[in-house]
Amino acid sequence: MAFLPSTVDGVKSEVTERQKLYSDPMSKLRGLMISRTAKPEEVLIVEDENGNIVRETMKDNDVLVQYKVPTEHMAYH
Repeated sequence: MAFLPSTVDGVKSEVTERQKLYSDPMSKLRGLMISRTAKPEEVLIVEDENGNIVRETMKDNDVLVQYKVPTEHMAYH
């Protein structure tokens, strides 16, 4: 974040106007990007009965539930 002087030839008012202009489109873009973000895959690294290290993929666990809540919330706005 850049720090600007309080007013230098109307620079602050230009920045404020630009923020007002782009605030709504940027908020919508942020929501769109969140909604299209790939869902995280939960993986556990475990040792099987033969002593080999293997990956176990988990389906619909707490991490995925936490991911779904914000994206579903964004869909309603």
